[in-house]
Amino acid sequence: MKNFYNKNNLTPIINVSGFMTKIGASITNKKSIKAANDIFEYFVNIDELQALASKRISKLLKTEAAAITASAAGGLTESVASMMTGKDLKKVFKLPDTTNMVNKVLIQRGHLTNYGAEVEQGIKLSGAKILKCGLKKFCTKENIEKTISKNKKQIACAMYVVSHHCSDYDSLELNSFIKICKKNKIPVIIDAASEEYMEDFFKIGADVAIFSAHKFMGSLTAGIIAGKKKFIKNIYLQNLGIGRGMKVGKESIYSAIIGVENWYNRNWHLEINNQNNILQYWLKFLSKEKFKGISFEVVADPTGNKINRLRIYVDSKKSQYTIQSLAFHLEKNNPAIFVRDDLIHFNHFELDTCNLKKGQEKIVMLEFKKIINNLILKKIKSNISLDEYLAKSKKEWLSWLD
Repeated sequence: MKNFYNKNNLTPIINVSGFMTKIGASITNKKSIKAANDIFEYFVNIDELQALASKRISKLLKTEAAAITASAAGGLTESVASMMTGKDLKKVFKLPDTTNMVNKVLIQRGHLTNYGAEVEQGIKLSGAKILKCGLKKFCTKENIEKTISKNKKQIACAMYVVSHHCSDYDSLELNSFIKICKKNKIPVIIDAASEEYMEDFFKIGADVAIFSAHKFMGSLTAGIIAGKKKFIKNIYLQNLGIGRGMKVGKESIYSAIIGVENWYNRNWHLEINNQNNILQYWLKFLSKEKFKGISFEVVADPTGNKINRLRIYVDSKKSQYTIQSLAFHLEKNNPAIFVRDDLIHFNHFELDTCNLKKGQEKIVMLEFKKIINNLILKKIKSNISLDEYLAKSKKEWLSWLD
């Protein structure tokens, strides 16, 4: 591990944030690496390879068809585009100009999240218009039905985002959302990029669902679009238009096939047992140390993935440092420890076990203790505010290469 980072002058990273694109999303599994290596030296007919992907992946997902895109984000844009163009190639070539097309996408206001980029922008890249429904903190069945009633002839499709990024938004439940849309003959696209229980979305009637092939599956970077054959065929046609700039290589297609197949053959008992052992180690460590102002609990994944995480709270009055300071210095540490901080505005962050290498759970706690001691002694900045912390990412983007 150290040799790779030293050789390339890169900061060593321990990932307790989960599957985050900012730090590489996930570790590619060995079978997907082999699959990529197997195909690298051959020319293949991409249409045939994509048909192979459709056959093998859709069988596991228990749906009609599937295809591989360059990324889940690219799959989102292409899926929306296809709902406006259908199989009309003239419309495919015309995008993102959607003049005289049915071009609105129905979506709950709280689902227009930022996952590192804006969901809203991903939709608009296709040329579609956003039709927001609901209020800032919640959306009801009545909100959606009223919005549909007023705009029905202009709605090309609806989108539902399943993500921890909108877990604090009181959404209309997915089953109900699909039923309302089905009643009004509106196709439903589900953005489930970071979800592992893929086949479940088709059991409840998803027309199209989008997944990451890289995060849980551990293949090369790619997206998976799956669902009803007529919709997947139309999405595939976007490769002749705006999807050309989102094209996926042969190695990612083949790697994704193997990645999904490998995922459905995992030893779940072993995975969950390893997760629980790490959590127990952390709980014992923190209970023994009794850091002033620190409390903690194990929480389940909010979207139903088979993951439990350790949630850390900081009472700044008792600890004499803010939770933002602790998270910031963990990330700026060597090794850098990236925590799951998307809900840090609620005064907590989480530690995820999924991507830890053997022994790293111990390093996390040792560095945690070291940084807390430095914060208590005021050797490092201890009063970083929420606004300062949230501005960190923007500053890093603007200062790149400086």
